[in-house]
Amino acid sequence: MTKSLLILFFILLFPTSSPSYEQTFFGPLLEFKKDSGSKVYAFRPLFYYEANYELKYRSLDILYPMMSYQEDNQQNQFQTLFYLVRYKNFNDYDNLQEKTFSIFPILDISWSGKEENNYFSLFPIYGNLKNKFTKDEINYFLFPLYLRTKEKNSHNTHLLWPIISKTKGKYVSGFKLWPLFGYMNKVDNMGSKIIKESKFFLWPIYSYKKDNTKGLNLEEKAYFPFYLSSTSTIHEARTYLWPFFNVYVDKLRNQKTYNMPWPFVQYKQGVNIKSKRFFPFYSYVKTKNVEKGFFMWPIYKYKNEILGTDYFKTKSFLFFLYKQDTYYDLRKNIIKKEFSSFWPIYSIDSDLNGYDLRIFSPVESFFSNNIKVRKIWSPLWSIIRIRDDNFSSETSILFNLISYKNYKAEKRKKFSVNFILPIVSNESGINSNKFSILGGLFGFETGEKTKIRILYIPVSL
Repeated sequence: MTKSLLILFFILLFPTSSPSYEQTFFGPLLEFKKDSGSKVYAFRPLFYYEANYELKYRSLDILYPMMSYQEDNQQNQFQTLFYLVRYKNFNDYDNLQEKTFSIFPILDISWSGKEENNYFSLFPIYGNLKNKFTKDEINYFLFPLYLRTKEKNSHNTHLLWPIISKTKGKYVSGFKLWPLFGYMNKVDNMGSKIIKESKFFLWPIYSYKKDNTKGLNLEEKAYFPFYLSSTSTIHEARTYLWPFFNVYVDKLRNQKTYNMPWPFVQYKQGVNIKSKRFFPFYSYVKTKNVEKGFFMWPIYKYKNEILGTDYFKTKSFLFFLYKQDTYYDLRKNIIKKEFSSFWPIYSIDSDLNGYDLRIFSPVESFFSNNIKVRKIWSPLWSIIRIRDDNFSSETSILFNLISYKNYKAEKRKKFSVNFILPIVSNESGINSNKFSILGGLFGFETGEKTKIRILYIPVSL
């Protein structure tokens, strides 16, 4: 209902008869854009609505990220309070609707065309969850008084979680009275050989684990914090005076890592890797696809990474004071996309189509990949904004107090000085020109027909 009223407000406020239209009022607060394939209504920062007809996509954000709604041809979803409250309606592969609603962590409900997927949870009173938190099924009552989880062929029953628990299944059994003692054993399909076991006494002082279920021959021992060890067919790790002194051997990659002491001094050697760290003075890591490091952390930090056919480079000075992200297309050897910022003075996005420069940019450095921050929030504090692409260019000074637009495809230019409404504006094309004062109180127009305006009344000459 709220969304319909807001959209109706803009329909009444802005003309929509032309196939392509764009207008702003009160600086960046009110904005309307429309063309043959998309539409945007904005009343910053209260709401931002956009639609893409080709993608069958619509979205509405209210005080982003406080509340948002999105829909396409497969699903629609709603969230508020920073995703603490969520609703989702999804059409699965059988074209059956699957709906979920949650108020984290209190309420969690799912109902659909498949009864086996339905569940209900009202935390901490009662719950019956399915396929959540890595478990096949979770049941609880007056948590932590009673909790029962199911995973494959075993059940875990907890009383006063995590103090008392019992594990029972076709191949597994166990009991725990935490932190005094506990054990768990798992046998093979024949029931004749223990393939997985674990136990502890006075946790975390002593613990032991052995696991052969995946053919890794994993064995772990801990006499905390003096000595910890972990060995398998693919690795070997030993720690002394946890977490300061440790050695880790990766047998698959033929690599060895020394931390002496962690996290200040680290040395790693092996196939396809070279790494040294003397925190906070120097760090260097090089692998097959990644090269990263820092000098006098956090003064300078960098990372170079190959991502498929792209090459990604990022660097920063003093955390976020200066930041630059660059994506290269290795096939064409060109810069595909780039972001840079000097906090809080400016930030700029650029790609193969053009660029978007914002002067005064207090948050963009922290959300360099968040498009909605650019669309909804950036115009509210960017005192100067310059955008340019293959079809148009636009310059806005002091929140559209002074505005210049160049529509390249139409060979049309528009200049205006605005305060609530356009005070002075001039729009020129190939064979026409239109000048007006106070939105048409006085003005003249040349082209096919020459006109003047007096008190908003057009007079042909």
